[in-house]
Amino acid sequence: MRAGNGLISRRWKLVDGLPVPMSLVAYGREWLRPDGKAGTTFPAIALQPPLNFHWSTECGPADPVEAPSHRAALTVLGQDGRGYRWHLQIFADCPAITCRIERLGESPADQPAHESERTTAGATGIEQDAAERKETADEDLMERLPLAAMHAQLAIADLADSTDAHDNLAAERVWRLGPRESVRAATCLAMIEDPLAGAGLILLKHAPLPAVRPVKNPFDVVGENRLVRLFGHGADSEGQGYAWSVIAWEGGRWERTAALHGLQVRIRPHQPGRDGLLLSNTWGDRNRDARINEPFVLAEIEAGAALGVDVCQIDDGWQKGVTSNSAQPKNGVWEGFWKADPQFWTPNPQRFPHGLAGVVHAARDKGVAMGLWFAPDSSNHFANWEKDAEVMIGLHQRHGIRFIKVDGVKTTSKAGEMNLQRLFSRVRVETQGNVAIDLDVTAEVRPGYFGAMQVGPIFLENRYSDWGCWWPHATLRNLWQLSWYVPPQRLRIEFLNPLRNQEKYEGSPLAPGLYPADYPFATTLVANPLAWFEVSNLPEKVAKPIAALAATWRKHRDELHAGTTLPIGDCPSGMAWTGFCSRGPEAAHVLVFRERTHSAESGVDLPLPPGNWNIEKIAGGGEALWRDGRLHVILPEQLHWLWVRLTPAEF
Repeated sequence: MRAGNGLISRRWKLVDGLPVPMSLVAYGREWLRPDGKAGTTFPAIALQPPLNFHWSTECGPADPVEAPSHRAALTVLGQDGRGYRWHLQIFADCPAITCRIERLGESPADQPAHESERTTAGATGIEQDAAERKETADEDLMERLPLAAMHAQLAIADLADSTDAHDNLAAERVWRLGPRESVRAATCLAMIEDPLAGAGLILLKHAPLPAVRPVKNPFDVVGENRLVRLFGHGADSEGQGYAWSVIAWEGGRWERTAALHGLQVRIRPHQPGRDGLLLSNTWGDRNRDARINEPFVLAEIEAGAALGVDVCQIDDGWQKGVTSNSAQPKNGVWEGFWKADPQFWTPNPQRFPHGLAGVVHAARDKGVAMGLWFAPDSSNHFANWEKDAEVMIGLHQRHGIRFIKVDGVKTTSKAGEMNLQRLFSRVRVETQGNVAIDLDVTAEVRPGYFGAMQVGPIFLENRYSDWGCWWPHATLRNLWQLSWYVPPQRLRIEFLNPLRNQEKYEGSPLAPGLYPADYPFATTLVANPLAWFEVSNLPEKVAKPIAALAATWRKHRDELHAGTTLPIGDCPSGMAWTGFCSRGPEAAHVLVFRERTHSAESGVDLPLPPGNWNIEKIAGGGEALWRDGRLHVILPEQLHWLWVRLTPAEF
């Protein structure tokens, strides 16, 4: 049994109805040394011979937002009609193969017990040959890779969401895969590298992060003695488990990131006019819903259009029902919305006496789209998901609402997780993928970075100057660190009014008010910018530079977002030269930020082919030149930035 494209290919042999990995070739390199053991198992599957096999294939998009792919399914059934279906998916020109197992005809067994995170192989003082040591059990096995490389390393990405509680969102640990130590980690993302070859494999589990996963297992990845395995199908009562991908790369860390980004942007390709837009939301000024009404929203539309906003989004407060986050709570709720009020999701008649039509028409006249906040009903495992889908689809059909921030999600069970996925899928199908859902990951138990990749931008943070917790360099740091694993095009990143609450930052050399007005906005340009403030109350000396940059960005953003965006320089800390390089087919865009460094010039390495490059300044201050294979950036002042476009120079 074979699957592959011109970049990666895999081959399995079926033994007793289970796939045994025989070969994994990527970029001409064989990664496996077959050991005859099943590469995938599944709890509670007991195949009773004689076995029946069926193989099917199809092509085209698997989802309204996905790129076309080739897909295959192998169905294996025992004599009693129980078994499994093994799904495979491959995108053209993408070095990745995605798999998923669906159990057929049997209820799930209890999850197997797992061991602690890190153990040593029998450290008793009694020596034991490697061949005699037993590996851990292969129950609930998703992927098994016996490696041909003799000196492989295993890197684990430790990611976090629930950003109301976390501000360190990405870190990485690396181990040598030696014969004596077993490494166990709970993660969605592991990277295998052969340092002698400068190449490797990525294991990506399409699941919520371990800390907020409804079906928990103490570890997902085990590395021991040239063997790496991925565990935890996470099946529900209908046998639906998590998918996983094996992604190949060669050429160093930038190329590893590019390969990981490549799969994600095929699952949800960037679509101009739907993605990468400047969205405003008034909640960042902390008035919550106290000011939301038709006159206020009309003022926001007017000011937003002048600023260059693409979408004016009304947060919690447009609806008749009252939530627990209301500025004037009156028995507000945070779930059970349909039980609290069957008319919960109709427009508030006091705040919007003309319904939503008045503000929607006013926005359309100004060339601005309207967006809304919405919270699916988490109660009883999202039992009301079909009603919630009807609300979201109805808002699109009646008012043309295409931008919805989804908040308040609590997926505390596998049944709830599957119903939430059904909700998202229904909305995508019924709207032909035209509705962009900002998935809030600031709190609660939510799908996160990899649990719902077909859904729109990830609404990353709630940061407020009222609490002294918004720092431009800290937001840039989170974006920069996450961009090694998640394309910036998938993230909604905020910038605030830097002149509010300046007293909260008195004495800090990194206070928001000390930056040029357009600097915080510039840090979000490679992502989906979020104007996290009341636009109608933005001071002119802040609004004018932002509007000028927004006008420039609009001219270039499609090309900027079409590239593979990679972090460059050092990690933002307040004392770094840092930034991003968007590597496109015809040009590269480079944004460089000088924090409070002592040097006014820096040579920056870029993930570009060797050669000379023409430099066109797009925005910002200072200048740049190409010398000795590097981009040399000169920014005379601290807390300044530069955006340039690079094209290959002709000799």
